[in-house]
Amino acid sequence: MTTSAERLEELRRRALAADIEPISEPEELARQSIRAHLEDVWGIVPPDLPEVDVRLHGPGVPGHDIPVREAAGILTSLQETVASIGQVLSHRATASGPINAQVLKSTELRLFPTPGPGSVIFHLTGPGEEISGAEAPALTGTDTLVDAAMRELFALVAKSAKADELETAGSLARELRRFGPRVAKHLAELADHIVKDEIDMDLTWRTPRGRRHSATLERRSAQTIRDAIKLNEVETLRVELTGVLTTISTTKKAELKTANQGVVRIAVDDQRAASLGPFFNHTVVVVTEQTTNWSTETGRETRSYQLLDIALAEPANRDELPSA
Repeated sequence: MTTSAERLEELRRRALAADIEPISEPEELARQSIRAHLEDVWGIVPPDLPEVDVRLHGPGVPGHDIPVREAAGILTSLQETVASIGQVLSHRATASGPINAQVLKSTELRLFPTPGPGSVIFHLTGPGEEISGAEAPALTGTDTLVDAAMRELFALVAKSAKADELETAGSLARELRRFGPRVAKHLAELADHIVKDEIDMDLTWRTPRGRRHSATLERRSAQTIRDAIKLNEVETLRVELTGVLTTISTTKKAELKTANQGVVRIAVDDQRAASLGPFFNHTVVVVTEQTTNWSTETGRETRSYQLLDIALAEPANRDELPSA
């Protein structure tokens, strides 16, 4: 039987080999030491689960209790935000419809409530790494999809807490663009609960490898998130499209059949619509004003186009497009 000193030395060796950050907290050191001992005795120890502590405090939590609706609203919004980020990270994002079932399973958080003085702490765990039982202990404990989603969420919360509010909102809006409207919807719901219920939220996340991260979503930074999402509600860009002009009309939108976007409907003012005849059923290049709208009510994105200019496409471009 190995001694405690030998187990500790073996733990340090494994940490160095796996490039794990140095362990400073006594609680984490004790946990890792126990795992090393169990591995010596039993050979296989299931990987640790991702863990998140959600501490709610502030004027909305005067004691160590909280109304069920407020707690449920915050935790549900947190869960939906993590799942939505996970869907984006897994490259299974959809413009509408339910989140992929495997993503839901891989990002589901389970609840273990713990009261604390002047606050309420909810201890959440995420799904652990799937193993067959034949892996070497040193090769288990890798981060999961919920860990990756938490990493992105913590980065967004940290950015929202920066001092320069105007620049932070603009920078955060650009960052949120890559996650899409579904994440924005649920993150907006979470921020709304924080602001309206006057509750601050401290998050502590521990990965299966023992790395600890913390973030705080206060009412001020939650308002910054709401402002950033509002900046993204409408985005206008100048976009060039190439396709076959299949419909022209003075009463409805022109239709452009493209190779990668299908049929794109483009609004045309009356004066320009009357001059589209020579372009009908030809491959054209159109310059449009593309307006993208995000809805935080539905979590969906819609786009509309307004024609600015049109010209016949060069012969080299016509062969790449679908026939009319």
